[in-house]
Amino acid sequence: MSTPTATDGRVVVRVRDQVNRTLAGHDGREYTSPPHHRTDALILVALLLGRPAHTDGNDDERNSWSCPLAGGQRTITLNPVGGEPRPASERAR
Repeated sequence: MSTPTATDGRVVVRVRDQVNRTLAGHDGREYTSPPHHRTDALILVALLLGRPAHTDGNDDERNSWSCPLAGGQRTITLNPVGGEPRPASERAR
């Protein structure tokens, strides 16, 4: 996994919309953004959530959000550039 020093603290935003196939005609969509600095990535997260992307305010910054959408759920994660998605136990806070 890449370290913040090696990636200059940049992250990618990964979005997964899981929806009811009967309602939507498909199982959902996935999107991975180009690399962003964390501040810019949080702006994108807020747009995708339709609300501010609050962080914990602790030293451990929040890296995962979810919200309902018509017929399903949207999950958004921030991952270090070149990194693999972190286990849910590390992401959800």
